[in-house]
Amino acid sequence: MRPKTDFLFTLALFTLFALTSLAVVITGADVYQSVTSSMERSYNTRTALAYVAEKIRQNDAAGAVRAEGGLLCLTQYGAPYGEENACLYIYEYDGWLTELLIRESQEFRPEDGQRLLEVSSFRAEQKAESLYEISISGAEGETVSLLISPYSAAEPLPQQERRQAVADQP
Repeated sequence: MRPKTDFLFTLALFTLFALTSLAVVITGADVYQSVTSSMERSYNTRTALAYVAEKIRQNDAAGAVRAEGGLLCLTQYGAPYGEENACLYIYEYDGWLTELLIRESQEFRPEDGQRLLEVSSFRAEQKAESLYEISISGAEGETVSLLISPYSAAEPLPQQERRQAVADQP
């Protein structure tokens, strides 16, 4: 009788070990899936925000940055169209962060832009003379914002105004 009891105990212990191992693997897979999807969502919105910040820095010249009706216009003086200025518009169109480079004399048509990254909203707002707030909401609804001040602003924004602009942020 003893060998049968030993066998059943060993089988029960092995079954318990196998079920516990399976539960750990399933739990680990769920955690991995949620972490990777969260990282992907965060990556898309933060990449879009970093792209816009870099474009502002690339086109940093006195008076070159303008926020108009939620979109961003970066003036490129005398390039790439010879003597005529160009404007690089960055905006949201049909769920995509989009950019369009046109001459200042050309009409802005949002459908002509180049799609960059999928977003649900994009907003550029001038908070002070040389301080801009850029907000981007990803396809999943997460929103990231950035306060940026161009280096070539006519006058640097006083520290008190910067603190006030940051404090006014929701």
